[in-house]
Amino acid sequence: MKRRFTGDELFKLRNFIPIDRLIEDNLNIPSKQSEGFFRFLCPLCNEFQTATNPATNLARCFLCERNFNPIDLVMIVKKMGFVESVNYLKPFLPPQTPHGPAPESK
Repeated sequence: MKRRFTGDELFKLRNFIPIDRLIEDNLNIPSKQSEGFFRFLCPLCNEFQTATNPATNLARCFLCERNFNPIDLVMIVKKMGFVESVNYLKPFLPPQTPHGPAPESK
């Protein structure tokens, strides 16, 4: 069975769509700055015991003990499957993202 998305496509969606912007601007999850950290309302337990890590582009709920990447959050918040979530995120990907295959030289 052929994969619908390349590993590079999924890597870019997970790593180059800033998770805090996705939470606040696109998914409209309630969020706030608290103690110098971006906090958001966990879509699973509805608590603010959360944080995001810009270095890994992951969100974490410390109560649920769950990490979320952008695809995970879309699947949960929008109640979409994996394929639909990936397609939802594609327009939010910045036009120039690193870590792709190098262009072929001629």
